[in-house]
Parts: sequence; C-alpha cells; structure tokens
Amino acid sequence: MKKIVTTPANTTTNQFTGARVIGPFELAMVRTKVFRQLFNLVKTHEKGLLKTVKTIRSIKAKYEKVFGEAFLTKVVQVNGKYFWRLAAPQFPSRASMEMQKAEIDRYFMNERKHGLRSLLFAITKKCPLKCKHCFEWPNLNKPETLTSFDLVSIVQKYQDYGTTQIMLSGGEPMTRIIDIYKILDNARPWTDFWIITSGYGVNLQNALKLREKGLTGMMISIDHFDGSIHNAFRGSDKSFDWAVNAVRCANEAGLIVALSICVTKSFVNSENLSRYMKFARDLRVGFVQIIDPRATGRWEKQEISLTTEQNELLDDLYHRYNTKHEYRSFPIINYLGYHQRKVGCFGSGNRFLYIDTDGDVHICPYCASKIASARDLSAEVMIPMLAQHKCHLFNLGTAVN
Repeated sequence: MKKIVTTPANTTTNQFTGARVIGPFELAMVRTKVFRQLFNLVKTHEKGLLKTVKTIRSIKAKYEKVFGEAFLTKVVQVNGKYFWRLAAPQFPSRASMEMQKAEIDRYFMNERKHGLRSLLFAITKKCPLKCKHCFEWPNLNKPETLTSFDLVSIVQKYQDYGTTQIMLSGGEPMTRIIDIYKILDNARPWTDFWIITSGYGVNLQNALKLREKGLTGMMISIDHFDGSIHNAFRGSDKSFDWAVNAVRCANEAGLIVALSICVTKSFVNSENLSRYMKFARDLRVGFVQIIDPRATGRWEKQEISLTTEQNELLDDLYHRYNTKHEYRSFPIINYLGYHQRKVGCFGSGNRFLYIDTDGDVHICPYCASKIASARDLSAEVMIPMLAQHKCHLFNLGTAVN
C-alpha cells in the first residue's frame, strides 16, 4: 500500500501554490545528489573509479544526443520533490533509483533489459467530451471491458516488471475515480502515478485524497489559451473551466501539474506559442507537453500533419524555453516529436507502451494495432512480442536503446 503524509482531504490549504523553477544554487545541489546516486549505481558494474567516471560521462553524452540539452538544465520543485522530464520519476524516490538502474542495465549490453519508463493505460471508455483529435474515438462510451480487478491486476503486473511511471488515461479517467483509489491503494512503492484528464470531475477534495493515496501528478489537457477555441476543440462549453479549475486544485493539493496541448496547423505560430507559454506560467504548472497531431482515431485519414517550418518552430521553442536564461521562469517543455525525429520512437516496449480500454497492448497510442491482451499475457512475454513491431513514422534505428 502506497501512502504519504498529507493535509486531510476535508481541509482547504494554501500550503502549495504550484511548481517552482529552482535557482542555480539549488540546482547545483540537486545535480550533486542525482550524480551521487548515479555514481553509486554505476560502480556496482564497473571496477575502479576511472571506469565509473568514464561510463557516467558516456551516459551523459547519450542523454544530450537524445534530448538536445545538457542533463539537468532546468528543474522544478513541488512538495519537496524535483522534476526535470515528464518520463523521469520524482527525485528523490525509489522510482527514480529504479529508473536509473534500468537505464544502466541497458547501457551494459550483456545485461537483460528489464522494466519500462512509462506505461500509458486507458482505464475507461467513458468521456463527456467530443475532442477533435481523440485516438480512442471508436471506443468511447461503449460498455466497459475492464473490471476493477482487471485494472489493479494489470497495473501490478507491469509494476512487478519494473515500470517506474504509470499514466492513467481514457476516455476520462476521473469517471472511474473509485477504481483509481483502488489502484493506488494496492500499488507497489516503486512507481510514480499520473492521471491524464480533461479536468472533468476534479475538485480540491479528491485532488487531496489522490495525493494522500500516492498520486504524483496530473496531466491536464488545455489546447488553447483562448477558452472559446479550446471548448470548440473539445466539444463542450464547460471544458476550459473544468481544466483551469483542475490545475488550481492539483496545485493546491501539492501535485505536479503538466499542461498537454495538441498543436494544430492553425495554432502553430510564434505569437500563439509565446502566449500559451505565458498562460502556462501564470497557471504555475511544472511542464507543458506538446503533442503533434496524428491521423488516427477521429482524425483518421485526414491531412493534419504540421509543415516542416512548423516543426522547426516547435523545435526552437523547445530549446529556448528549456535552456535559455531569459525563459528560466517558464515551465519545462516536453516534446516527443523532437526526440522521435532525431532518434526514433521510444515505444514498442522500448521505454513505453500503450494499453487500450479493452486491455489490449499496442506499441503506442497512435500505431493502433493490438499485439495481445495484457490480461492474458505477462509483461515478460509481452515485451519481446512488441519489440518485433516498429513505429511506421519514426523507425530510425537503435539510438535510444
């Protein structure tokens, strides 16, 4: 059972006010602690100080190749924990140590790969919205397939495999909040849990209760700084208010918050991106997750891809806001498209996979072709099966292995 000390769920508190980008002295302290942990893990594989240091330098160089920036360039703090990537668990934590162990095992090629960085698990078909980009569109609001027992069992199965981050999505996962409580109550202590939500149903009371039970953060979808445009994209005139209220409640409860935006052709220009980042900063979130549009689900067979110039604009945004001093007060940007175009996809069980609302496993949410059922097969059997399938867009080799 995963518990942490928190403010009682019936109490309003102003103790937490959102994410804080840490300053240079605190950043130096965090770097020292992270590298100390990394050093202690690497030295169990290497003999001697020089070999250990050489290996750590090689790991850092690999990180910089993938992410295009130095390790720990920008860090945010919430509730005494530090965050620098959405797919990296909070630090310090057991999840952080287990993630580093798995990455070090990958580095030493003679060691068996084990564990996932992230599992995206769609736990419900129910959703009150009609989002234009929904990749689960064909399955929405049909009878549920997965029982409470199924949800807990699948989560435990992938925790036991060594997964250090599990993101619960849907549909709208808050429609199954009682089952989320059950998942958290039965969770192992080495995994960070997130909820990916539209904001529907989030209030201060349940945000506090979720943190009490061990939730790490919420990824809240806001696709425009203009509420009316967001509402049109989401198919509800209440969506924007739900989302903004959810950010405030999650901040006050002491959860780390990420905004998620699906960027469209009509949105991606310098002015809109700048205004959105200011909007995110004012909401005091830790991350902004940028998602490229994909022709799947409700957008199947539609021409919605961004232009080369728009991709370059997003790449530049990612670099400037994550590395330049003048943008230090802004949230950290997480942009998978940048990394995928450089080194390939992280899916196929390499570092993450997707389980849909029927419990079927896919290499990612967008390459929607089920491999097998997570209810029927163990993670140890499933992962090698996934490795035989590749992303149709970003199969660029083995740079992220």
